Amino acid sequence: MLTGDQIAAARRLAGIRSQAELAALAGVSRPTVERAEAARHLIPSMNADAMARIIRALETAGIEFHLDGGASLAGDVGMRRRSPVG
Repeated sequence: MLTGDQIAAARRLAGIRSQAELAALAGVSRPTVERAEAARHLIPSMNADAMARIIRALETAGIEFHLDGGASLAGDVGMRRRSPVG
């Protein structure tokens, strides 16, 4: 499952320098991103729409999320920069 640590790491990997910048890209408030990243080892308990917006913003910035082994939604979530097309 996606944790706050992974959201913060994905933001940095995408080159998004601040929580405010991610908030603007996702169309959510900075405190929403702050709460998501503060949930260090837990799944952030937040509005599903807000979490989806944050994930979409990170994916638009070039991050791919994937399940370790792809076998279970309970498995670890990994991430990587998407390879440039062309």
